[in-house]
Amino acid sequence: MKKAWLILIPVTLIVFFMMRSGGSDESYKQEINQFWEDRHDFFKTSKASPFVQKEVDYDEVEFFEPNPDYKVNGTLNRFTKRETITLGNSDGTSTTYLKFADVNFKINGQEYSLLLLKALGFGNQYLLAFGDATSGDTTYGGGRYLDVAIGKSDQITLDFNKAYNPYCAYFEDFTCPLPPRENLLDVAIEAGEKNYPY
Repeated sequence: MKKAWLILIPVTLIVFFMMRSGGSDESYKQEINQFWEDRHDFFKTSKASPFVQKEVDYDEVEFFEPNPDYKVNGTLNRFTKRETITLGNSDGTSTTYLKFADVNFKINGQEYSLLLLKALGFGNQYLLAFGDATSGDTTYGGGRYLDVAIGKSDQITLDFNKAYNPYCAYFEDFTCPLPPRENLLDVAIEAGEKNYPY
């Protein structure tokens, strides 16, 4: 009888963890789908929506199938020296930002880094704009943005499944900062929002 229990315990544990893992993945996919549903609602109904402002019918943005592999842990390397960088904008103008930190992370075992910028004169507003090997093909050629939560810890999460287009991806007359050259990745980030047809 004892031997039977010894056999059953490992099998039960394996099934338990498999069920938890599958449930976790499904829950995560639901979270990402809800994120985009909320974005659809914003574009359709909010006064801040560019589509509402221009009184243009909104065709729902498309996004890649949620993939947990593109939710990664990152480490902030905060800059102690105050330096600024000037980014070109989509309309030919430029905007100056404060260099805040490098964000180091791994995708598929490869190490990458993105430059995190802080808006000047706008409190705790940060810009993480990036381009990747999908830019100009399946995603917007001017790059995409990623929101990150910055606290006291240097450990942060980068969820590329929530990468979104700037407004100039929908209407050319909006002004959008372009990614710095440090943020042009050679990897294909097949996650987040896809290109939006005008």
